[in-house]
Amino acid sequence: MEKGRNTEKVTVKTVFKSILSGDILLLLRVDRFLPVILFLFLLGLINIFLNYKIEQTMVKVERNKVILEEYKIYHAQKTYEFVKLGRMSTVQKMLEEGGSEVTAPVKPAEIIKAD
Repeated sequence: MEKGRNTEKVTVKTVFKSILSGDILLLLRVDRFLPVILFLFLLGLINIFLNYKIEQTMVKVERNKVILEEYKIYHAQKTYEFVKLGRMSTVQKMLEEGGSEVTAPVKPAEIIKAD
């Protein structure tokens, strides 16, 4: 006979008694698989941690999508304002409102030739 081996018969009474005493895992000889169980537990923890990090990243991505959409709208508005301010009629109107006497040239520019 082997030393330290529990040779108790597995009956309903012994299973019930071991459940109450907390020795059911020893009765079923699950202690042999303890390293495998610990490894699987570690893999489960790693899986939970990585899923949490992925979810946090996805939350950041969704938040940044909203911010990016707002910046696209802001950029389009500023581009429109810039193009609108570049028109000749708008510039003249702004100069008149500012009290400036600068106006568009009446006659075309002369070409100066250097000899």
